[in-house]
Amino acid sequence: MTTHAHRSLVAVIVLAAWPSVAAAQVDLSGVWIRQPAGNGFSDAPPPQMTPWALERFKAHKPTVGPKAALDANDPTLDCAAPGVPYILAVPTPFEFVHAPGQVIQLFEYNHFVRRIHTDGRPHPANLRDTGSYEWMGHSIGRWEGDTFVIDTIGFNDATWLDRLGHPHSDALHVVERIRRLDHETLEYSVTVEDSKAYAAPWTGRMVFKLRSDWEILEHSCTTKGDEYLEFKEKAWAPGAPGPTR
Repeated sequence: MTTHAHRSLVAVIVLAAWPSVAAAQVDLSGVWIRQPAGNGFSDAPPPQMTPWALERFKAHKPTVGPKAALDANDPTLDCAAPGVPYILAVPTPFEFVHAPGQVIQLFEYNHFVRRIHTDGRPHPANLRDTGSYEWMGHSIGRWEGDTFVIDTIGFNDATWLDRLGHPHSDALHVVERIRRLDHETLEYSVTVEDSKAYAAPWTGRMVFKLRSDWEILEHSCTTKGDEYLEFKEKAWAPGAPGPTR
């Protein structure tokens, strides 16, 4: 059997074994990294915050962006889960893995695992009572043509929407739409709905690039936010040497 024929046979076997991939017509498998890197969502205008959200936003002190502060209070500095969609703005890669009845996101950042159910199940009716999905939410997914649509609810209000400090309430509803523009490029669009925090839905966009030669590496978060802030204070000091490669 030739190498080409062998690879074709393997492809047929894989598609037969994973009907969710075959039916979707688009395989998202692989390691992806945001390009270009950013702290929020590209093309997203400033959101229309409610008074409740604006008060929280003013109290948030991020490590990056126009509000960057030495005394930052980003919850992730204490190893809290970033939540969705914040974790997509973290400048580390993630991997998509297709499995029967679910698509799995393996994040390098603190090795968070996100399971997106694709077996047709709805969100649990008593989701808020279980307390099982407070940080990353409960996600269900479906295919609309070549676009993978993820619907997520069930958050607490302790996380931020992005690295810039935009808040949300426990009524947060996130809809993500993911599609391959080409083999190497993934377009990620997100719509945030939260009537307690925003006057209207907030939509943004990010682009991710495939890294076929990458693997998800070990990453462990430790509660050393004070050490990070001490390092940042030294780095910002007048006359501090610039970064080296």
